[in-house]
Amino acid sequence: MTIRNWERLGDEVLARYKVFEVRKSRRRSPRTGADIGFFLIDTKDWVNVVALTPQQEIVLVRQFRHGSEKVSLEIPGGIVDAHETDPAAAAARELREETGYAAERMELLGVMNPNPAMFSNRCSAWLATGCRRVGDLQLDPGEDLEVVIVPVAELDGLIRRGEIDHAIVLAAIAFWRARQAT
Repeated sequence: MTIRNWERLGDEVLARYKVFEVRKSRRRSPRTGADIGFFLIDTKDWVNVVALTPQQEIVLVRQFRHGSEKVSLEIPGGIVDAHETDPAAAAARELREETGYAAERMELLGVMNPNPAMFSNRCSAWLATGCRRVGDLQLDPGEDLEVVIVPVAELDGLIRRGEIDHAIVLAAIAFWRARQAT
């Protein structure tokens, strides 16, 4: 069987919030012809940053996540602001705001669909090298972050033990590891 795109029959925005909107999208199945409704989340694109110091340390952040209701260990990242046209600049901004670090070099690792079943946005993962502390954190009112510096050699242990379990963070690390393997 050949998988084909579904015909879009119509969309209705159900709710608008600060960082996303919920939409019901009606689609026609190319296999059955059935008209089926799907609930989708539209949000701005995201960035995340694998940030490395000259001492081969990775810059992480620890923060409380409301969805999981627990503290999460992650790489820095966030939303590409509406006025930003360059995801690299957004990644550099998020790194600076969330960690107080700046990079000598930013390089695109890859772009992913955070959850293509329901999210319409993309997330670009960046490698920031030569990272050095340049100032204090510049947190949004809804952020409480702790900067955690870890030797790169300890990263796999954090993942194996489940201390890093954020799927998009793991995907960015996978992009980085795949680049190292080439």
